[in-house]
Amino acid sequence: MEEAKFYSQCIVEKTIASQYADILEQAIWPEAMSITWFETHDDSNEWDLRAYYEFEPKADALNKLFTDQNLTPLDIKIITLNPDINWVAESLTALAPIQAGRFFLHGKHDANKCPASAIPLEIDANLAFGTGHHGTTKGCLIALDKVLAVSAFSNAIDLGTGTGLLAIAAAKILKNQVIATDIDPVATLITRQNAIINNVGAHIMVVTAKGFNHALLHKAAPYDLIIANILAKPLTIMAVDIRDNIADGGTLILSGLLGTQANWVSGYFKAQGFIETDRNIIDEWATLIFKV
Repeated sequence: MEEAKFYSQCIVEKTIASQYADILEQAIWPEAMSITWFETHDDSNEWDLRAYYEFEPKADALNKLFTDQNLTPLDIKIITLNPDINWVAESLTALAPIQAGRFFLHGKHDANKCPASAIPLEIDANLAFGTGHHGTTKGCLIALDKVLAVSAFSNAIDLGTGTGLLAIAAAKILKNQVIATDIDPVATLITRQNAIINNVGAHIMVVTAKGFNHALLHKAAPYDLIIANILAKPLTIMAVDIRDNIADGGTLILSGLLGTQANWVSGYFKAQGFIETDRNIIDEWATLIFKV
């Protein structure tokens, strides 16, 4: 994964923020590496929408994406990231702990806040993605908690693992090997560290690979549980590979997509024989559960 060097910033009304974010996420060019938005202050109707890029985008080009979809152009700022600042960590330091089903996600400084009945997941801000957005994080953990409550899986894989959060959560309940894979070697390094911190180092096999493109991943297939918290467009591209690598009767959890993209993404997987069994939408982000 290349490093983001620029980001676009604009202020948009909360009610239509997802429409603008959806257009930026699906754009072939300029191609965003990641997208986020958050309230400018408490109880505000205005949200700060940012898209991160490897190459410098032009404000006019971004606004053309909006106007081509009959949306009003915005006042867009293009900002160069300071390479000496860890922007991922900067954006995560203020996040509060998250309770999601049986899981309690927290940073090291909030470990004492974990309820006695909860399963603690300690993930601190660092160079990998996987703790930063409440909607996808909480949605995936709730979905994972739900499927793990009714099924015992023996061969699970977390695609695009980021910090290793979902693989670690699965391993804490399953008590058996879970594969965690990411295209970014920094992410897989951090996943190994987080697995040790969370006392499941022996249960997490970490592989640096793009999708299923690794001999170890082919050898371990088919999987009875696949988790993929990525982005909508890459998920649709991976639909065929995911079907080829999941066991009959297996369970699939998808996230990283907006609620407005849920039916679009679901359609790709239904075309591969998946049956959608559940979905949740939190903070405008969707998590989908399928069986095959």
